[in-house]
Amino acid sequence: MPHSYHHIDIPSFDELKALAEKSPEQLEALRHQLSMEFIESVPEAHQGPLLAQQSHIERIIKKGNNPNHINILLGRELGKQFVRFANSLNKPIDEHQAADIIQFPNTNNHSSNNTKH
Repeated sequence: MPHSYHHIDIPSFDELKALAEKSPEQLEALRHQLSMEFIESVPEAHQGPLLAQQSHIERIIKKGNNPNHINILLGRELGKQFVRFANSLNKPIDEHQAADIIQFPNTNNHSSNNTKH
């Protein structure tokens, strides 16, 4: 069954700019509120990964010293995720990593060379 997303009203750029200049704390609260509204608007099956991503974004934001630094950090993270996504799309399905396969000793067979009595 298709899910209908509800419309989330976002203030205009000028309103956001004024809020950033007057009260960065209110702008941050609005950003968090709108992010959570969006996450809550998607099907439950998608909410967990989005909440995890939102938590990751919050941690990156806390590392920033100022808005420009935060933008640089978020841009770098977006670039990393884009590369991971592109690699997963471009990796052939039948490509496997090489691994040594080790036989576990049979625990029912006490005469095995791998066990000592």
